[in-house]
Amino acid sequence: MIELQLDDVLYNIGILGLCRVLDSADLPSDKKNGQTITFAESNLNNFEEHYFSALVDLYGSETSYYKMVNTNSKQFVKKCIEGITEEKELERFNTLIDNMKRWLTSNSYKNVYPFLTEIPYDFEASAKAFKKVNKKKKETVADVQLQVTEMARELLECLSFLEHKQAKRYIVPRILSYTVIRGFWSNVSLLNSNASKKDLYVEYKNYFIQAAENYLETKKDQKKYAKNKLTCACCDNKMKSATEAFDLTWVQKVGVDAARKSSHYWDHQRDIFICPICNIVYSCIPLGFTLVRGAGLFINNNRSVEDLVSVNSISLKAGKVDVSRDDLESMAYYQLLDLMGQQAENQKLLEIDNIQIVKYDRNSESRPYTFNMLSREKAQQMYDSRKDFQFLVGKFAKENGEYLSLYQEVLRRFYNGLGFADLLYRLMRLVIDDEFKGMASIYKVLNISNNRFKGRSHYMTQEELRKIRISGYYLKQAYRGQEAKLNAISYRLLNALKVKNPNKFMDTIFQAYSYKKNEKLAIPTFFIQALNDIEKFQTIGYAFLIGLNGYEKSEDEKEDTTNE
Repeated sequence: MIELQLDDVLYNIGILGLCRVLDSADLPSDKKNGQTITFAESNLNNFEEHYFSALVDLYGSETSYYKMVNTNSKQFVKKCIEGITEEKELERFNTLIDNMKRWLTSNSYKNVYPFLTEIPYDFEASAKAFKKVNKKKKETVADVQLQVTEMARELLECLSFLEHKQAKRYIVPRILSYTVIRGFWSNVSLLNSNASKKDLYVEYKNYFIQAAENYLETKKDQKKYAKNKLTCACCDNKMKSATEAFDLTWVQKVGVDAARKSSHYWDHQRDIFICPICNIVYSCIPLGFTLVRGAGLFINNNRSVEDLVSVNSISLKAGKVDVSRDDLESMAYYQLLDLMGQQAENQKLLEIDNIQIVKYDRNSESRPYTFNMLSREKAQQMYDSRKDFQFLVGKFAKENGEYLSLYQEVLRRFYNGLGFADLLYRLMRLVIDDEFKGMASIYKVLNISNNRFKGRSHYMTQEELRKIRISGYYLKQAYRGQEAKLNAISYRLLNALKVKNPNKFMDTIFQAYSYKKNEKLAIPTFFIQALNDIEKFQTIGYAFLIGLNGYEKSEDEKEDTTNE
């Protein structure tokens, strides 16, 4: 039996990836022993097949291959054979021709054609012969229908051969080796500079699996094994010599090449070694992250292997077809919040404490990984604000010509323990300048900010915030038809909030209410609380300003969920 135990965060990502490979192939493993997973050595048989099958199952739908062979594309090509009538259809047809020609003649595809021995079709030659159908100015779509039909038949023939199981077996994994795997590890096995035209299954097996199988065979001789002096940095396995061990230089942005930079080790002697089994674990890192367009997320809930698998069980295939980065993070955090909710229902102690959230960004070459710590306190705050966070997913504000993701901005501040006053100021400034209409979103940001103070003197209840907001709305009603005057009041109040000056804020409030004394509006008493508590002053001030600029909805009303 092979036994592996959770360790540092990257190793745990690999463990999760390994679990996904085994589960995808219906191979048995025992995850019920706390932080340990055990499985039979026989699970390594055909592991390379299971590895790429799991990879294709997770991320194959994002490849150019699936963009060609999906049902919509095939149905459209068949329609083109029968006949099209609109200019847009001809444009779409020519775009498909361009894409198929470009993809099928790219190196990712050409390098695997020699392995498609069961397919009697020359993809490269056929793709080079694909030609767009152009019509002259005076011609109609009907005038070029014959050319469209002929070319569509060629495309359909190509698509039928692309659907062959051998084409899928080689083409999709090779594409994913560049778009997914290479972001996490490179320079060895199938991603060695000399292996681009070789069988990726054989390359993976020779480098990872064969070494592990050989090691396990030698391990059976207990007398010889007991004499091994090199210990794996991740597990208790021992190795005879450095030639039997691996390092982590092939994992992107991790590890040191001892052959080139020995100064990183004491007395220039390399003392960190990885056994062949753990080498396989690290190769599974690409399968441990949940990825969307080069952005990945991993929740390091390392209390047990079962918890690790459960909390990272984020389905990208269910629900939305087009999943954004915000959606990915939102779904991941809701896994945590669901866990917290289940614990609360079962009257268990809150078990979430100091969980690492690891983000991956393929486009960041210098720092692809970022790490955040979700403490028990922050997890509880997120749970209390879960509806507000969910509302902000997919909400944007345009500031200085650039779009600002409210969800990401709030999440960054929440993680780093930063305040929200600057964000509230910027958003309210856009509202007053009539450049942003998302008042509901701003109120959600204020709720999240306020919930940080739960259990402390700064905290204000939802009912208190509602009354403050409604008071601002009533004052707005009193200034109906005097928008310029109302804007001037809003600017002064906003500037007082920016510089954290309660006196200046209250002077403006007194003037605003005095000007409308005939309306019988009394100055609300809640402003007294703002004089001696800066945090409460900010919360009260922005709640009032939100109402003053027109947000009067009550919490039980259905919120507008369209993009701002």
